[in-house]
Amino acid sequence: MNLSPHAIVTIALGVFAYAAIVYAVDRSLSGAWRVRYRYLAAALTIGLYFLVLQRSVHPDLRVDVIKAVVALGAAGCVFYEAHRAAQGRPVAERWKRVIGITLAAAAIVCYFNGFQFDRPRYWHRWEQFHYYMGAKYFRELGHDGLYKCTAIAQDQLGLVEGKDEATGRTVRLDMSKEVRRPDRKIRNLGGDNLLMPVAAVLEHPEQCTSLFSPERWSAFKADVKFFRIVSDEPHWYWEGMQQDHGYNPPPVWTILGSFFANLHPAQVAYMQFLAGLDLLYLAGTFALIWWAFGWRVVAVAAIFWGCQASAPVYWTIGGFLRQDWLFYLVASACLARKRYFKLAGASIVYASLLRIFPGLILIGWLVVAGACLMRHKRLAKSHTQALIGGVLAATVLVPLSLAVAGSDSYRQFYDHTLVAHNRTPGANQMGLRALVSHNIGSTAESGRLKYTFDRTLADPLEVWLRIRNERYEKNMWAVYGIVALSLAFFIYAARRLKSLWLAGCLAQVFIILVPHLPNYYYSFLVLSALLAGARRRLEAPLFGFAALSQFVFWTFAWDDDRYAALTLISLLLAYGLIGAFLPKDARRRIAGLFGRTRDPGLGNRVARSS
Repeated sequence: MNLSPHAIVTIALGVFAYAAIVYAVDRSLSGAWRVRYRYLAAALTIGLYFLVLQRSVHPDLRVDVIKAVVALGAAGCVFYEAHRAAQGRPVAERWKRVIGITLAAAAIVCYFNGFQFDRPRYWHRWEQFHYYMGAKYFRELGHDGLYKCTAIAQDQLGLVEGKDEATGRTVRLDMSKEVRRPDRKIRNLGGDNLLMPVAAVLEHPEQCTSLFSPERWSAFKADVKFFRIVSDEPHWYWEGMQQDHGYNPPPVWTILGSFFANLHPAQVAYMQFLAGLDLLYLAGTFALIWWAFGWRVVAVAAIFWGCQASAPVYWTIGGFLRQDWLFYLVASACLARKRYFKLAGASIVYASLLRIFPGLILIGWLVVAGACLMRHKRLAKSHTQALIGGVLAATVLVPLSLAVAGSDSYRQFYDHTLVAHNRTPGANQMGLRALVSHNIGSTAESGRLKYTFDRTLADPLEVWLRIRNERYEKNMWAVYGIVALSLAFFIYAARRLKSLWLAGCLAQVFIILVPHLPNYYYSFLVLSALLAGARRRLEAPLFGFAALSQFVFWTFAWDDDRYAALTLISLLLAYGLIGAFLPKDARRRIAGLFGRTRDPGLGNRVARSS
C-alpha cells in the first residue's frame, strides 16, 4: 500500500485512541446497557472500517485487506474462546458455530472477490482457450501444436465478422493481417520454449493442416474465430494467450477434458457451463470436509483457503476443470479419516494422475505403512485396502487415458511439461527451486525480475530465465541436502502416527520441496486446516499464516520476489505443522532449548485411526 512512516504512525495512534475510548465507555456501563453498547460499538467499528477502506486503500487491495482482517478476526475469536475457557466461562457451542460459519462465509465471499469478476459473463477466456482447445484437438495438436496451428488457422480465416456475446459489440477483423504483423510473437512450444516471431510458422501451413481431417480443420478454425472475437479487448489479450506455456495437463485429465470439449462447439453459454464444473468441485470439497471432520474444521478450512494469498481466485476462476485435483486430494484425506480406505486410495491415485504432484502425499502413507511393517512384520488391513483401491484406479485410468489421448501421450507430456516447461519457469512459480534460484540484490547481477526484465529482447524474460536456471544448477546440492534432511525429519515425526490421513496432510511439505508449481496450485495448503481436527490449537497459527501471506503479497511488487517470499513462509508453516506432531520426548527436548519446561504439545490429542 506504500504508506509513509508518518501515515503508519498516524493510523496506529488513531486505532489505539479509538480502541481506548470504546474500552473506557464499555467499562463505565453495566448490565443490559453494556450488552447494547457492545452491539452498537461492533456495528460502528465495522462501518468505520469499511469507510476508511473505501477512502484510503487502492481498489485492487481492498479485498486483500479484508481477507487479512477476517483471518486476524478468526484468530482473535480463538484466543477469546481459550480465555473464556480458562476462566471457567466457556462460550456457548451455538455461538461458536454461528461465529465460525459466519467468518467462513465471509472468507469465501472474499475469495471470490465479493463476486465481482473481471471475467466477462464468468468464464476465463485465457484458461478455456488452452484447456478446451487443447483437450478437444489433442489427437492432432499434442502438447506443442496449439499456438502454431492457431496462428495458421487465423491466417487462413482472413476477414471475419462476429458478435462478441460478452459485450454485444460486432467485431470486424482482418485476422490474416493481424497475425502477419512483423512484431507478432508466439511461444516456441516444442523448441526452446521462448518467444519467437510467427512469420516462420506461417510459411509452412501444412505442418498443421496435414494433421487434421478437412472436417476437423474447419471445426478448429471456427473455434479459433470464436476465441479471437471474444478476446478482442483488451487489445493485448489474444496475443498474450499464445505466449503462455500451452496445454499442460497429464493424459488422465484429457479423459474428461476431451469428453466435455467434444460435446459442444465453442459458445459463451457452453464455456459458462464448463466454468461451473469447478464450482461443483469446490462445493464438494468443503462438503466432504464437513462430513469427515465437522463444522469447526470446515470453518477453519474455509477461512484459511479464502484468506491466504498464494492461490487467489483470479488465476483460475472461470476455468475448465481446474479444481478437480483439489477435490480428489482432499477427498483422499476425508475418506481415510472415515475409514473408506479403498476409496481413499483410489482418490489419491486419481488426484496424482490428474496433476502428478498430489502423489507426493503418498510419502506420508508410505512412512506409516513402512513403520507398521517394521513393527508388526505385516501391513495393517487399512494399508492393504488403500493399496487395492489405488491399484484398481490406476488399472482403469491409465489404459483409458491411452485410448483417449493416444499411445504417445505420456511421452509427450513428459517432454513438454516435465522437461521443457520446467526449463522456462514463470515468475509466479513457487517451491524450493524458486527459493534457491532467487537472490537479494539491487543490480541486474542479482537476477531479480525488477532489474533484468528487458522489452528490447525477443523474450523480455530471457536474461531472468538464464540467471535463474544457472543459479539453480549451481545450488542443486543445497536442494538435495534440504530435501534429504526434510525427509529424515518427516520420518522421525511421522513414524509413530497410525493415521494415513494425518501423515498425508503433513506430507504436503514435499509438494513445496520437490516440484516447481505455479502459485495457484498452492491451494493444496488447505490440507493444513484438516490437521486442526487433531490439534485444535493449530487454528490460530493457521489464521495468522493467512494474514501474514497477505502482508507478504502487499510488500513485494514483482512476482519473483513475492512468490519466493510466499514459498518461504509456506515452507516454515509445513515444518511447524510437522513439529506439532513430534513425539512428546522430542517436544520436551526442543522446549528445553528455549528454556521451557512444560510439554509444548499443541492441542489435546492425535486423531485416532488405523
